[in-house]
Amino acid sequence: MTDREGPLPSNALRSHSTSMNSLFSFQNENSYSSILEYYDGAAESPPPSLTQEAGEEGSPLTLNYDGRHWNALREAPVLQGTEKFLVVLVGLPAVGKSTISGHLIRFLQNNPRLSHLRCGVFNAGQVRRDLTYSGRSMKLANSSGEDLFNPKNSDKKNMYARITLERLFRELDADRCDIAIFDATNSTISRRRFIFQQVHEYNTRLGSDINITPIVLQVTCNDENFIRFNIHNKTFNQDYFDKPYEYAVRDFAQRLKHYYTQYVPFTEDEFTTTIEAYMHIEGRTPGTYRGSLFFFSIINAGLDTDLSAPKVGFAPQISSAVAEVVAAFGDFVDHYAQMYGHKYITHANEFMKNGRNTIPSLGNEPISLTSRPSYLSTLCSIIDDQYFNSLHSLRK
Repeated sequence: MTDREGPLPSNALRSHSTSMNSLFSFQNENSYSSILEYYDGAAESPPPSLTQEAGEEGSPLTLNYDGRHWNALREAPVLQGTEKFLVVLVGLPAVGKSTISGHLIRFLQNNPRLSHLRCGVFNAGQVRRDLTYSGRSMKLANSSGEDLFNPKNSDKKNMYARITLERLFRELDADRCDIAIFDATNSTISRRRFIFQQVHEYNTRLGSDINITPIVLQVTCNDENFIRFNIHNKTFNQDYFDKPYEYAVRDFAQRLKHYYTQYVPFTEDEFTTTIEAYMHIEGRTPGTYRGSLFFFSIINAGLDTDLSAPKVGFAPQISSAVAEVVAAFGDFVDHYAQMYGHKYITHANEFMKNGRNTIPSLGNEPISLTSRPSYLSTLCSIIDDQYFNSLHSLRK
């Protein structure tokens, strides 16, 4: 996917419901929610975009981004050195998490009010590659015991995730990063519970000046042609660059099956449980929090919309700067299809018509993805209706 080149036609949208491990200096769009008017002093009452049950101050809220405020406000928000963000990506392999991470960074870089923020992407898959076969070919698994992605070996995957998370916390703690993106599947409740527990322990440790605000960004792809296209592109990454195409498709298809047996989407119930477990102030009345949690989702490159609004739980003392960053996330999610997703959708549809991958090189592929012969017949013979039926039967 590349940067925007014009919006999708309005009738192209429907609403019914590779990777990096380095730090980037934030140097994207002037769109702001009405939540900002409240913190900017322009409104005397709570913003209309916040809805809350009576008598539940500080409880989980529904934050609706109406997209009406597109003009830059008076001054750029200034995050205190103590305010940091951890973006927890959630989603199966090959749904576009890493690509969306890059687009999020680009969106913020192009926003003059937020361009000063520093962002890092911490990719667990890249850490795995660096520690297991950096500069060498991926070893083929001869048994389930050697297959890292087999559920029997979840401890190994968790180890790489923990190493990645440790690096992420180290960068935030050293004030070398403001927004850290944890790019991993984070596909189980236990994995996410561990992440939130680490954030809680960090925020509540004695002498800690830095407060980390977690933002969950769930990325979902359930369009079968998009899944085929994503699997096709995965066969050219660092795991498979020297493997035959058919082998790569079959291997990744099996890997995806393993993930389907374990994947549990992040839900509103988990959101509520998380803020009660890790953000409620001990000894205070229910609904009183010392921290914040935000939850957004992107479905099918923004083509489909989850009809349930983004979820927000925050402490009453949230700063205007934090509120503006969160509002920017909301704008990014709400307008993702028009800004970035439409290019992906176009390329995916073109590929499914003629079997050629015409996505321009992003500059980080091991080999060029352009002008390849047609792979569609091989791909569709493996990723067929029977395969999708087997995936659906594995969902928890």
